[in-house]
Parts: sequence; C-alpha cells; structure tokens
Amino acid sequence: MFVLTGVLFLAVSSIYAETAEEYVTRGVINGKQGNFTQAISDFTKAIEIDPNYAVAYYSRGVAYDGQGNPTQAISDYTKAIEINPNHADAYCNRGIAYHKQGSFTQAISDYNKAIEINPNYAAVYYNRGVAYDEQGNPTQAISDYNKAIEINSNNSNAYYSRGLAYAKQGNFTQAISDFTRAIEINPNDADAHCDRGVAYYKQGNLLQAISDYNKAIEIDPNYADAYCSRGSAYSDQGNSTQAISDYNKAIEINPNYAVAYYNRGVDYAKQGNFTQVISDYTKAIEINPKFADAYNNRGLAYANQGNPTQAISDYTKAIEIKPNLAVAYYNRGNAYDDQGNPTQAISDYNKAIEINPDYAVAYSNRGLAYAKQGNFTQAISDHTKAIEIDPNDADVYYNRGVVYYANKEYDKAWADVHKAEKLRYAVDAEFLNDLKKASGRDK
Repeated sequence: MFVLTGVLFLAVSSIYAETAEEYVTRGVINGKQGNFTQAISDFTKAIEIDPNYAVAYYSRGVAYDGQGNPTQAISDYTKAIEINPNHADAYCNRGIAYHKQGSFTQAISDYNKAIEINPNYAAVYYNRGVAYDEQGNPTQAISDYNKAIEINSNNSNAYYSRGLAYAKQGNFTQAISDFTRAIEINPNDADAHCDRGVAYYKQGNLLQAISDYNKAIEIDPNYADAYCSRGSAYSDQGNSTQAISDYNKAIEINPNYAVAYYNRGVDYAKQGNFTQVISDYTKAIEINPKFADAYNNRGLAYANQGNPTQAISDYTKAIEIKPNLAVAYYNRGNAYDDQGNPTQAISDYNKAIEINPDYAVAYSNRGLAYAKQGNFTQAISDHTKAIEIDPNDADVYYNRGVVYYANKEYDKAWADVHKAEKLRYAVDAEFLNDLKKASGRDK
C-alpha cells in the first residue's frame, strides 16, 4: 500500500478573521480540525479580499483535497502556481492530485518541477517514486526512493515502498532488508510486516512468513490480506484446514475478496470437496468476471466431477480472458481427450507447447493422443521430449514403453518399462509378462 506524502496547511500566525491573512488563519484551523467546508469558505473569503493571495488558493486546494475533490484542488493549486511560480508545495500537492486521478505522467511533471525548485524535497522524490512504480517502472522508482532516503534516512515509507519495488523485480532479499528497516523505524507498520511475510513466502521460508503475518494481524486484527497470505503459507505447509480457516476470516472481513475465495477453492480441492470448490470459484468469478485462473480451476473441478463439457466451457473462457494461459489449453486438451476427441486435444496441446516450450506434461499427453491415432512415431517423439525436460517422470517412461511395444520395438519398450520401475512406477503385471514374452525375456 503506497502512502503519498504531501504538505497540508502552511503554518500561519494570527487568529482574527477580518483581513485575508486572518481568514486564511481561521481556514487553516478549521482544516486541521477536519471542517473542510468551513475552511473552504474562509479561504474563499480571503481570495475575495486579495485575489492574488497564492497561499489562500493553495490552502483551499488542500481543503478540496481533504474533501476528496482532486479536480477542484488542481484548479486551486494551478492558480497558486500562476501567482507564485516557485511554489514547490503547490507543485507537490498538484502532483498528488493528478496522481490520485491516475494521471501519472502529469503527476511526474509536477514532481519534477517541485524538485527543480527544491532539490532536497524528500517527500517529492518519494511521491515521484510511487508514480514511477505505478507506471510499471520499478527501476526508476528505486532511484527516487534512494534519493528520498539519502535526504531523510528515517523515511519509513520510502524504505517500505523501495521494498515493494525490489519485490517486483524478484529481489526478495533486498526487499526483506528494506521492509525490516521500515519496521525498525515504525514497529507498528502492519503493511511492512505483511509484505515482508510475502517476501519470505516467495523465498520458501514459510515459518518466517507466518510469523510476519501473525504480527501484521496482531497490529491490525482486520487485515484481510494478512489472513489470506497466511492461509497460502499454511496451504503450502499441507495444512488445508488452517488455510481454510484463514481464508474464512479474510472473507468475513472483506466479503468481496475474490482471491480469498479462489484460494479457499484451491484448498477445498485438496480435500476433494469439489462441490465447495465450484462454489468458491463461482463466487470469485462473480466478484471478478475477468479472473482467468478461477475459470481454469473451476474447469478442473468440473472435470473431476466427470463433466468435461462444462470444464471445456470454463477453459475456453479462461483462454478468452488470458490468451497465453498455457495451462488452460493443456487442461482443455485433456478434456477433449476425455471426450474421445484426440484431434482437438492435440490442437490444444500444440498451443500449450507454443506458449511454453518446456511444458513436459503437454508433450507427454500429446504423445498419448498421437498414440490413440496410431501415430507411434510422433507419440515416441513427444514422450522423448517430455523425458528430456523431466528425466525423472516415471509415467512418461512407461507410456513411451507402451508405444514402443505397440510399435513392436520390444527391446526399447523393455528398457523404458524397466526405467519406470526403477522410478517406482507400479507396472501392470499382465503387461510386463506380455512384454517379457515379446522381447524373449521369459526364457
């Protein structure tokens, strides 16, 4: 969670409300008390008295911002800048208002100007870093966070946000270091604890991840993301019951938490409860109709219930949303194969492999489909490719052995079946006897 840093009401001295300055003073007091409507009235009166009073326009902009009206705030900050082109705070706050509207390019332009006026404006470097981050430029964001930290080494927000940027780059060690520093500065930063937990989780350190999620929840008992993330860690530990409990809590806090429904569906699937699985994926899709992974996984649940037609429908929807979702093509290929349509299955396996050339099981299953069509040469080629990618898959050795047997290449069949047995594949005794006879090994 990014927190933009701006300047609120500028410090003023007197308290009367006759001159423009005094109206500004009273407006500042009202603004600090959260009475933005009265503050705006006071600043407006000051502007009526002195139409060139930049501070009044600036302060009214702050009040409009406080009311959640960035458009009107931008208008007032712009007027303050027109009167005083060196008003760094007005550029900063106008940048924040543009930022809130999603106009990152315009926000960055204003932050640039504020920095030009005041090169040591730590808050603006931080804000510009957030804008770059949200534009998908974590490298430039990190550069700005570095500068903000150089100016103010106790800027916990800058450490936290830099940690997020490092995490986006996959540098979880550095991310953890930054989240730790943010926690040292602000021990009650629930976000820093939670996101450090996520970084530990990405490194496979589930115990430390859970510890951080626990702390985040201790600080904020209504932290839905922390419950959901802890649920994922418990799931990876093989504790689906505890995982589901955490997802339940996340959903209780946020009933529209699509990812929590999705994750809970994953763990119900591990328990074999496919009715509940379908219910949870359906709810996730209801909340987020573009949730491709939820369609894909619901398809798997339908397939497990013996409903390949509905499964294909869901895989197709997942592909429509995310055309490069290789697993959806693979799963749809399996469903077509289950329907006795190896030609369509092969088409989907082809697409899965095109997207992911190292998709071993897609090669293997395409090999099975080719074998059903009697194309043993292509089947052997696909199984061989699967073995090249994953040399320890006993199933593939066995399947290639079966194809070699069907193709009357008995010695090769024997070698593959023997390898499958070494990898602890339980070879059918009747087939093994047949193979021994065919290869002359029964004597």
